[in-house]
Amino acid sequence: MKFITTLFVLVASITLSTASDFDYCNHFCAHSALLNETSGSVGSVGRTSFYFADGQFPPSVYNAQDGVCGLTVNLANDYITITGVVYATDPSTGFFLNIQGRRVATTEPMLELSSASYKANGGSIDPSTWYQYSLVSGALTGFGAYQNTMIVLAESMHPLQLGYGANGKNYNLGISAWFDYNIDGKMYMSDINVDIVCKDYICVPGFNLTNAEDNYAVTYKSSNTGVDTKYTFVDPTGVFVEDAQLASAVIGGQIRRSDQSSLDQCNLAMLFTRDYTYNTPHKELPSSSYKENGGSIDTSLWRYYQLTSASIECPTFSTSIATYEGMDLQVGYGANGKNVNFGASAWFEYNNTANGQIIDRGILDINVDLICGPLSPTPAPTLAPTPAPTPVPTLAPTPVPTDAPTPAPTPVPTDAPTPAPTPVPTDAPT
Repeated sequence: MKFITTLFVLVASITLSTASDFDYCNHFCAHSALLNETSGSVGSVGRTSFYFADGQFPPSVYNAQDGVCGLTVNLANDYITITGVVYATDPSTGFFLNIQGRRVATTEPMLELSSASYKANGGSIDPSTWYQYSLVSGALTGFGAYQNTMIVLAESMHPLQLGYGANGKNYNLGISAWFDYNIDGKMYMSDINVDIVCKDYICVPGFNLTNAEDNYAVTYKSSNTGVDTKYTFVDPTGVFVEDAQLASAVIGGQIRRSDQSSLDQCNLAMLFTRDYTYNTPHKELPSSSYKENGGSIDTSLWRYYQLTSASIECPTFSTSIATYEGMDLQVGYGANGKNVNFGASAWFEYNNTANGQIIDRGILDINVDLICGPLSPTPAPTLAPTPAPTPVPTLAPTPVPTDAPTPAPTPVPTDAPTPAPTPVPTDAPT
């Protein structure tokens, strides 16, 4: 495994940002930011999601896949998580990206648009509404030409910034951040620039909730020792995303041992393509759970995905994965094999290697509940206006217009409420 280390850069904080429109959405799809209205120029002259400076990891420019939600942004409890896949021009090569940040007081933002774009100079972009996040963890796990390469990121220059115009490329809602990484003792730079769009339905791996002892999502079943080692996704990094056509899927995130005996976190990245010919459900629930035996689980509704590429990179070992006995990832109600919830499960053969030597092998399985939307904040905008009008305009008139049309004739809408609901107004003031 090629392991690339980093040096963290500390950043001071000053004042908190004010609330913005994106407060009302927690889950986003990210796409490459097009260079537009930057430095006074207008027009699409470039695009990038993640960029390696100094020509590292050719072709240096990597983009999220167009037309799908393969790169996601989740906001929760003052944390931001960016998870997904960025590809080279050749889609067989790329990186699984996992970045987590914690919201901090706002420092001086990085302003990369033309000066006329900003509110202080008469423009529409107001950096005071941006959110900023210090880096908690960041890693890229390679596949294709960069299989078994893991790049650990460190914060550089400025915290990650989120807001309208914050991507430094255009006026859209977006994100930008700058990172350092180390190769053989030499520091290099990279950055991320994406537009983000609110996404109502994003599935996030959860735990198997059958009982407390089964609180796990990933299990290594060692053939060498016979010991099962169980891992959970580090909340909220785990993500499961299917594209809009349900033709491909991504599972990824950071995992940690369930017994908490080790604080080492591993980066997991798995890519799948839809398998329309596979139709062999792996049934692990009691037979009475399934439709053919009178139960509620209908396996004909499950979707199946074939493994394309995968890797798990840990500080002390690397895991390579292959399909186990031709079994596909299965997705649907009861498909997790642990309960009747909407979920997913899959089985793989694995080899763990360290310093070029295989140190363990066996069977790896994944069993997760999938918590699916609508997760974006429908309640937030609804509740905000409700409290104010509730006491007077909403509740007071409701009984009158509702009851009036029924007993009272249409031509007398004004007088009808007085005689018909006499008991109501009499009691109401009392």
